[in-house]
Amino acid sequence: VQDLRIAMVQMNSRVAEHERNLATIARFTEQAAAQDVDIVCFPELCVCGYSVGDPSTLEPEPLKGDSLRRLEEISGDHEITVLAGFLERDVSGIVYNTQAICGPQGYVGHYRKTHVPDVEIGTFCHGDALPVFEHAKARYGIEICYDSHFPEVSTILAGKGAEVIFLPHASPGENREEKRTRWMRYIPARAYDNNVFVGICNPVGDNGAGRVFTGVT
Repeated sequence: VQDLRIAMVQMNSRVAEHERNLATIARFTEQAAAQDVDIVCFPELCVCGYSVGDPSTLEPEPLKGDSLRRLEEISGDHEITVLAGFLERDVSGIVYNTQAICGPQGYVGHYRKTHVPDVEIGTFCHGDALPVFEHAKARYGIEICYDSHFPEVSTILAGKGAEVIFLPHASPGENREEKRTRWMRYIPARAYDNNVFVGICNPVGDNGAGRVFTGVT
């Protein structure tokens, strides 16, 4: 890792309010770029807001749809790498919980959540790959929320050369102290056991669909 500077963003994402959420992402990205950040990571499903179990709130889109194009613009405007989550529907109609990566030159890649908890079964499908991505200053991987409960995921990413692992979450409930205490039981172990850096972030506030998030990075 060569002097890599990252930012982990807590933001309020409202369900199905893509334009509002993308405007928030743009604002925080501008602030991160002004502080010479290389990679800025936003929470799980930050573009569309986190919602499960209610099909009426779901607005999945193609991987290379309007949201990705807007993320490319944001990354290019500020010459920074952006990691942001949205609901993807692939060409066969399968819906994934996806974290897209855009850099100054455009689309870099994506990661689909591989470990889907019971509450999300029926809303999202499992991804089947654990990619590692290249930045000029570091190699990195992504685990989305529940993925981080499985130690082998971090081990696989580190074995593939990841030096940094980003952990975007959408974890409602608990107050800030309770959540931080719980995360500190196992997140540092992912870093220590695999000799990697980890960064974690979570939404904050009411998502407009019955869930409240307390942040924590």
